[in-house]
Amino acid sequence: MVEGKFVALDVSTLTLMQQQWLQCLTAISTGHQQYSMAGRSFTRANLGEVTDTLAEISYALKLNSGNLVRFTKVDMSCQ
Repeated sequence: MVEGKFVALDVSTLTLMQQQWLQCLTAISTGHQQYSMAGRSFTRANLGEVTDTLAEISYALKLNSGNLVRFTKVDMSCQ
């Protein structure tokens, strides 16, 4: 579930982050043993963290551009 961790960041920062995290995802998912970024090392064991971070970045970019579609479920039943 997306939490909106990066919504306060500007588009240029988010775009740079997205490129870096995509490089990380590509590297560890295509056979490299590890990928280092910002002083951290990522392996296949971190694949979930990498994809979650990319989802957060994507959400922030969509929100910033106005291209985010949100749905609200309303329960009209009387209980």
